Amino acid sequence: MGRWFVSLFREAGMDTIVSDLYDSPISEKSVASCDIVLLAVPVTAIEGIMRSIGPFIRSDALLMDISSIKRDPINFMLKYSQSEVIGTHPLFGPSTACLLDQVVFLCPSRTERWIKPFRNFLEEQGAKITEISPDGHDKLMACFQTLRHVMLTSLGQTLIRLGFDSHCQVEAAGAWFEQLLAMMRHQFEQPSELYADLAIGNSYSSETLKLFRNSLNELANLVSTGNRDGLVSAMDEVAQFCATEATSNSSAWGWWRDIGGDSRHIEV
Repeated sequence: MGRWFVSLFREAGMDTIVSDLYDSPISEKSVASCDIVLLAVPVTAIEGIMRSIGPFIRSDALLMDISSIKRDPINFMLKYSQSEVIGTHPLFGPSTACLLDQVVFLCPSRTERWIKPFRNFLEEQGAKITEISPDGHDKLMACFQTLRHVMLTSLGQTLIRLGFDSHCQVEAAGAWFEQLLAMMRHQFEQPSELYADLAIGNSYSSETLKLFRNSLNELANLVSTGNRDGLVSAMDEVAQFCATEATSNSSAWGWWRDIGGDSRHIEV
């Protein structure tokens, strides 16, 4: 993703300096010369890097990160620098061709000069911008990321322990199950360490996964005890939720505002 943003900025005519752990170590001089500093590093590395470079970032500069978690990285950027700070999270991967129709979360945290021109720059590239609080973002990602990652990991572990043979049995599973397996395979094209750090680093993961675990245990108990009425009731609850999501208007987005989302931007 760091290389992706280097290409974006250079194509826009910006003079871009790349500092890399192995090839081009960070220098105090290069950091101090920059109007914008973008951290494209693992979330676990942000505090250490900010301790090192934070004092050299100018107070009139813009400091950003592109982590999938926002609260802790933003706190570290605020703590170790005097610069303007905008947390960002692009909801796409490095294989994306351009910003057109791509969702980008922005968490303006200490900014007056930079928020408007930076947002305008992204929107001119075609991005869909959603401004949200750091806590609101992390609550959302505990659902969008952690819950999904854990669900698919659990699915894979269950199939392994059942002795499922994807080569011989997938055709008998039907198109729907093949799509589910395709989602699982796509997830694990990325390093497992990435997903582990996102889950553990998000303070809302435990709460979200506790609800998931409780629901799964309740459903398993209904099946094991032969409680047909209870199982039907649980399924009907979700069916009603799906119907409401498909037909309601502003009332369905109350949760979005509750977690700190900008009601003007609900593209996600």
